[in-house]
Amino acid sequence: MPESFLSKAKRLVEEGLVGDAILLLEEAVENGKETAEIAKMLAKLSLQIDEVRAFQSWCHEGLRMNPKDLEIYQMLEDYFRLHGRDFEADEVRAVADTMRLRG
Repeated sequence: MPESFLSKAKRLVEEGLVGDAILLLEEAVENGKETAEIAKMLAKLSLQIDEVRAFQSWCHEGLRMNPKDLEIYQMLEDYFRLHGRDFEADEVRAVADTMRLRG
């Protein structure tokens, strides 16, 4: 079940084993257990190890599966703002605002 992958990955992260957590979650994806939550966690972990392309890809994958997940929009906006990419941050915020209005 996908939740067990998430629980185990969180424990690995707590133990400082970020790489192992990423491998475990990637294994879940390879085995067809992918969820928006797994994609979101992979995005967060990718950013921790400075894998920006992977971060963005996992964010987009998470949004593909759950376009109403406002946390993912916030993650992208924060990243773009932090790196002076305000135009992209504004675009992400506009989409998130639209999603909020739709409820």
